[in-house]
Amino acid sequence: MNEKEIIIEIDKIKSGKANIISFYRKNKLIDRAPLRLKDKSESYNYNYRHHFDGDDLEKINAKQSSVFPYDGRGKINEWADETKRSLRQLIMDGKFNRVFTKGTTKYSIKLVWVSGE
Repeated sequence: MNEKEIIIEIDKIKSGKANIISFYRKNKLIDRAPLRLKDKSESYNYNYRHHFDGDDLEKINAKQSSVFPYDGRGKINEWADETKRSLRQLIMDGKFNRVFTKGTTKYSIKLVWVSGE
């Protein structure tokens, strides 16, 4: 079996509006498998490229309670800042790393937090 390691470096997380999260490297949106961009989110009325919307945040919340969709309570900027901190910590702790097999290749996917340069 072949093995392939994919490392995706991230140095910034941004929130476009409530329940929209995007990952960046050197001020560019990351669009590399498996961290592919969505073109829009009809559910959350967002028509720009992004990675996660509220539905994705709900799925993450099922495994990590520190990440959750904004529910209208509290200040949105506080929610966004806390969500970005939580996601950064999950990346730093390796919680988004995955290993999977496709065909005869075993892929090891690692998201790595890189301090601003």
